[in-house]
Amino acid sequence: MEESPTSEDKRLDFIADCVLSTLKLKPDRWEKCMSDDDNRQVLQDFLDTAEQRTLVVSMTAAGLLEPTSSFTASPKNQVVYFMKRDKAELIPKSIKENLVYGDLSSAPLDQFSALVGEVVAPLLSNKKNHIKWPQVVSQDIRHHIHSLKTSVLVVSGQVQGKTLLLLPAGSEKVEQRALEADKSGGTVDKGIIHSLESTVIEWSHQISTVLKKDSSEAVLEGKNPTPHTELLLWKNRYADLECIHSQLNSCKVKKMEVLLEAVESSYYPAFINMQQDVLAALEEAKDICIYLTPLQCLLEELETMDFPDVKGQIQ
Repeated sequence: MEESPTSEDKRLDFIADCVLSTLKLKPDRWEKCMSDDDNRQVLQDFLDTAEQRTLVVSMTAAGLLEPTSSFTASPKNQVVYFMKRDKAELIPKSIKENLVYGDLSSAPLDQFSALVGEVVAPLLSNKKNHIKWPQVVSQDIRHHIHSLKTSVLVVSGQVQGKTLLLLPAGSEKVEQRALEADKSGGTVDKGIIHSLESTVIEWSHQISTVLKKDSSEAVLEGKNPTPHTELLLWKNRYADLECIHSQLNSCKVKKMEVLLEAVESSYYPAFINMQQDVLAALEEAKDICIYLTPLQCLLEELETMDFPDVKGQIQ
């Protein structure tokens, strides 16, 4: 029996090797994938059709490999992607050079956050890589990297339902600067102080957004919230405020506070007020959760009842 043309295609061998090694699978998984006509057609279109520039190979719930021509909105498992650099047919000799390929986790934001924090930021912030750069360019690059890290952290926190506060650029120098300020009577590098004060402003905006949240928002938006909405709001609010309070009481943030006080910064009172507002809101949320939690089972029963039966449960 003659082998099928696809079994001799070196381009498919390259795709298979990448997928199997990345997902740590045995060759029989790829063979099952290739036994399906639809899968084979998707792969062949990617290899032979210039206009088809994307290939994504994922794992189904049944443990089978599934190639598609586009990314799904929210992959449930790790996927392997291949993207053509140019709109052209792939040839065996140069397939590796003409493709951008890699893997994407089921939590792409976490993966991107790790990439920024562990690869991009250290690489671009390293002063040894700035030796031939003008100082203004070096400062601008560091500023943009810090802004990117802040944005990624904020979005990542929002996805998790938490408010994450990014420490200021140069936070590792704060302790040393605090000691210097103590010895020199308040003289400290203005750049460090400016960074701390900018951070206080950023944090105040983030925290203000949390404190302004109100259960009436759903009603004002024209929705019809049930009591469950109120219970969930206070539960999430309590957890978020607890997370913020924990960050504000961390060792590094306390050193920021000491330094702002030492240099008599005009932002020091605002920083203290912010901490007090968070603590007051946390205590309020804790009290409300304590009193609302016993009602949860009763309200859930009430919401699942037929309307005529509700009257008997009001008392």
